[in-house]
Amino acid sequence: MQREKRVMLGCPPTNINELLEGMGVPPFVPTVEHSLAQCEDCGTDVWIGPNQRAARARAPQATLVVCMACGLIEQAKRGGGAVGHLGGGGGRPRLPG
Repeated sequence: MQREKRVMLGCPPTNINELLEGMGVPPFVPTVEHSLAQCEDCGTDVWIGPNQRAARARAPQATLVVCMACGLIEQAKRGGGAVGHLGGGGGRPRLPG
């Protein structure tokens, strides 16, 4: 499938809280259901949630796992696009470790 037709799964990088520090947004806390993946563009470690993993497993050739920064770059290359949310967010927080 052509890259520009693949669905982007924008995932928060593991340093998302450092990047957003001082901006007044609540901290991102991955749940125990989140796992680590890598951005397909820059290789940054990202947190991928269970719904994103399921989408990727159902259609690996139709999805593109990217960090949020690379997702914005890709969206600009495509001339814009719609942003959606796959749900989730109700899991048990991962303990700092």
